Amino acid sequence: MLAKEKGVLSGSDLYFMTPSDNARDMLFYLTACGYYYTNADYLIQRETYQSYLIIYLCDGQMSVSTGGKRQLIKAGQICFLDCYDPHEYRSMGHAEFIWAHVAGSNISAFHKRVIQNYGSYVFSASQHEEIRKQLFAFTYAERNNQEVSEWKHSDQIYHLLILMLDQAGKTDAALSDRSVSAATRQAMEYIRIHYDQQLSLEQIANEVSMSQFHFSRVFKRECGYSPHEFLIITRMDRAMYLLKTTDLPVKAISAQIGYQNETTFTNAFTGRIGLSPSKFRKFPI
Repeated sequence: MLAKEKGVLSGSDLYFMTPSDNARDMLFYLTACGYYYTNADYLIQRETYQSYLIIYLCDGQMSVSTGGKRQLIKAGQICFLDCYDPHEYRSMGHAEFIWAHVAGSNISAFHKRVIQNYGSYVFSASQHEEIRKQLFAFTYAERNNQEVSEWKHSDQIYHLLILMLDQAGKTDAALSDRSVSAATRQAMEYIRIHYDQQLSLEQIANEVSMSQFHFSRVFKRECGYSPHEFLIITRMDRAMYLLKTTDLPVKAISAQIGYQNETTFTNAFTGRIGLSPSKFRKFPI
């Protein structure tokens, strides 16, 4: 479908997709996508639009504004824009870009994490070429009348979101592969062995010969959660096992997994699992 918007040049593609109720309830989904060639007349200003916009700029420059902040997009960069808030984007002269409006599921959480990792809604990603290919695949499928199920689109969008987060903000060359580093594995093993003790961030960081700040940053970047949360998860896993496989009192279990009193453990368990320890013990799995 050829686009006919102001500032959009000949050869540009534009496609719309209406999501089913099932997609709105359960999936990530596309609402529109395209491949644009534009000139300086291209300008979009909106108070709101019910989706998130992903742009990959192939050539030229664009300007994007939201939340009182203006950013330039350069060739090879990505923009991940929350269109629920007032926003504006335009071409700075001639530009070529691929774009998709996406929505659904927990996409707002992905957007928040991207902003946290890059410090901006415009960024350069290590997986930028794969991001470009995936965005182009949406337009290519529509251009060639390929039937793509909403389930497949949801999977592709999820993959696209993961690509944007992959090693975001990476600065350490030692972390150039996608697996966790030796230091993080060592720290995880240390926590698994000593989870029943009163572990501090300082203790764990010292174990892997890192400063607390650097260790915490590396661990969270590689695992997606903090060392403290990994300690809590490890304790909860053990608590659930003991509740289901032993007759130990809750007070004894709380002591075994490193909690100083039963009330603190019960509150932590209930908040994390959704059931109190006593109810979980009786609950069929």
